[in-house]
Amino acid sequence: MRRVLGPGSVTLGVAGALVVAVLGGGFALQRATLRSPPQSTLVGLRAASWFERYRLVDSTITFDGRVLHGRCLQDWFQEAGRRRRGAVLHLDDGYVLLAVPPHTLEPSGGLPATRTASPLVLMELAGCPRVLARRVQTLAQQRRGLSLTGDRLTFALKATRVTLEVDRRSGKPLGIHLVARGTKGASRLRFTRVTTQLRELLGVSGR
Repeated sequence: MRRVLGPGSVTLGVAGALVVAVLGGGFALQRATLRSPPQSTLVGLRAASWFERYRLVDSTITFDGRVLHGRCLQDWFQEAGRRRRGAVLHLDDGYVLLAVPPHTLEPSGGLPATRTASPLVLMELAGCPRVLARRVQTLAQQRRGLSLTGDRLTFALKATRVTLEVDRRSGKPLGIHLVARGTKGASRLRFTRVTTQLRELLGVSGR
């Protein structure tokens, strides 16, 4: 015997179909919205975490046909009666750069070729932690401006093009390649734990 569905059954059937369609569309939208971040973003965040974790970076810099050894420390400095975060960079030709935002940028010593170089370029090549960490973090969070090719993460920082050579598994920055207006340079980086003795050696203690 053939059974005829009543109007109520038809209404429930249509409602059920609509619920399935809406839920299915919602899950698809959620998957699209919450898609996995690109690999460049993940590598960028890991690289930035290394610069945040280690406030002291040693470097071997090849720049303008010369090889320099540098040491850049991120620390607190007393400026104009206030404690501010900044960086001090020492190069082995006697060049010292104190950079404390927003107004202090004091270079001293060094050879003429070093003194005429851009302080930002020198800080980038030396791997100064906060300079690089903030830029990489910003681009990674915005999911733009980071390009990953093999083990090289490239991005722009003001008037320079910076390429970080990283360990793909840990994100640890190993070196830097930099191109600026009329300038090219490269460096190898080594992360170092900060000690009281190193701070005193860099002239930070007591500031």
